[in-house]
Amino acid sequence: MTRSLVERLAPAPVPADVGIVIAMAIEAGYLFDSLKRVRRYSARSTTITEGELCGKLVAVILTGAGKAAARRGAELLIAGHRPRWIISAGFAGALDPSLARNDLVVPGEVADLAGEVIALDSSISTVPPSVRTGGRLLSVDRVITRAAEKAELRCAQGADLIDMETSAVAMLARERSMRFLSLRVISDDATVELPPEVANLLSHSGSYRLGMALRAIWRRPRAIQDFWTLHAHALEASDRLATCLKRLLEVLPPA
Repeated sequence: MTRSLVERLAPAPVPADVGIVIAMAIEAGYLFDSLKRVRRYSARSTTITEGELCGKLVAVILTGAGKAAARRGAELLIAGHRPRWIISAGFAGALDPSLARNDLVVPGEVADLAGEVIALDSSISTVPPSVRTGGRLLSVDRVITRAAEKAELRCAQGADLIDMETSAVAMLARERSMRFLSLRVISDDATVELPPEVANLLSHSGSYRLGMALRAIWRRPRAIQDFWTLHAHALEASDRLATCLKRLLEVLPPA
């Protein structure tokens, strides 16, 4: 191995204090901006970003949307960085009408549509007063765009909010006997009707499908305003998420 190649290689990762599993880049943008002494590691076409934040070594992986992708990404993160804590973080849709856009939630349990329910870590005694704790997060298999379907899910599942990843990461953490929690920021409240194109816009990698977005705009010109509004709201939610993650890291107890 030549000297120039050795100099380009990142140092081998040491055990991280916290591993953060996030589906989409737009959810993690402000978090990445906050990391210091950043290093990146690639495996199986996936990049894990490691850095320092609030006195802790943090490793972040972007998995793409859905439970299968989240589990694969979490497995890679655990294998390479051996974090003492796992956090599933990102956006969520509200089912509880009392939750508003940009509200922050640390749920008390996570469920899936198969009926599996996992109680989440309750040892975080101090969280920012703006964060709601407790309640049930339901992980679903697709984007829920209609307010009526959100109401049906709340009635049938007793859930307060939904996402597409947390249950898979929680199950893995339980299998590995790892400390785990979830932090979610509400991206759409229970009454919001999302544009019909949203369900098809995300690729498995968590990136936006540009071609599909352009076709949606061609068929329905007003979609460009819908997409712009969603993007602006997503940036606000990402900022809120990063700020709260930093506060959680400050009070996270040792594993």
